[in-house]
Amino acid sequence: MKATLIGIVPRTLFENGTYKVQLNYNYLIPFVERGISTIILPLKDANLMQILDECDGFLIPGGNDIDPIHYNEENTDSLGIDAAVDELDQKVIKHALKFQKPVLGICRGIQSIASFLGGSLHQDIKKANLQNDEVDHTHLVNNLNTHDFCKNFKDTFVINSYHHQAVKDIPTDFEVIFKHHDIIEGIHHKTLPILGVQWHPERLHTSESKIIFDYLCDNARIYKQNKMLTHQFE
Repeated sequence: MKATLIGIVPRTLFENGTYKVQLNYNYLIPFVERGISTIILPLKDANLMQILDECDGFLIPGGNDIDPIHYNEENTDSLGIDAAVDELDQKVIKHALKFQKPVLGICRGIQSIASFLGGSLHQDIKKANLQNDEVDHTHLVNNLNTHDFCKNFKDTFVINSYHHQAVKDIPTDFEVIFKHHDIIEGIHHKTLPILGVQWHPERLHTSESKIIFDYLCDNARIYKQNKMLTHQFE
C-alpha cells in the first residue's frame, strides 16, 4: 500500500546570478515526525497534473509576495514576485478545491488561498493602518470560534509574526477563524479541510502547531482511505 503523500510547493531564490528552487527544512520536520511522505512539487513539469493526482494533501508554505494582478490590483507594495511560483500555487489550490483535498497554507500560503480563490490582500499592513503590536515577532491571536476546527484552540494564544501583507477579503465559502486586532490570522473553508494561517507554526513548538499539522495529516490519511475504497468498488 502506498504511503500517504503530501505535496509541498517550493519557493525560489535568485542568488549570485543563479535561479534556485528551495524549501526550508522546517516545513518537512512535522511530516517526518508523523510518518507522512512528502514530495516537493516541480516548478515546471509537463506531467504536473499527474503528480498532483498522486498527492493526498498539500502544504503551501511561506515565501515572497503574490502578483496583485491575481486579485485585480496594481502592484504598489508587493515584493519578490515570481510568476512561476504564483502559477504553481494557483494550480495546486484549484486542484485541491476541485478534488476536495486537504490544504494547509502558511503565511504566503494563506495569502495564496485568498488571492487565487477570489479574495484579496492588503499589500502593506502598515500603509493600510492595520494594528500589529508584535514584540520580538510575537503577539496574541484571538480565536473567533466560527468553525468546528476552532474548538481545538484556546480563546487566545501566542503566535509569531513575519509578514507585511495580510488577507483583506476572504473567498466565498471561507470563514475567518483567527484575528489579531484587525488583521486576519486564519481562514478555513466552511465545508472542506482547507486551512490557512498567517503565522509560521513550523517554527513554533506549541500545542497549536501540533493541532495544525495533525489536522492536515489526519485529513490527508482520510482522503487516501476514501480514495482507496472508491477504487476498490469501481
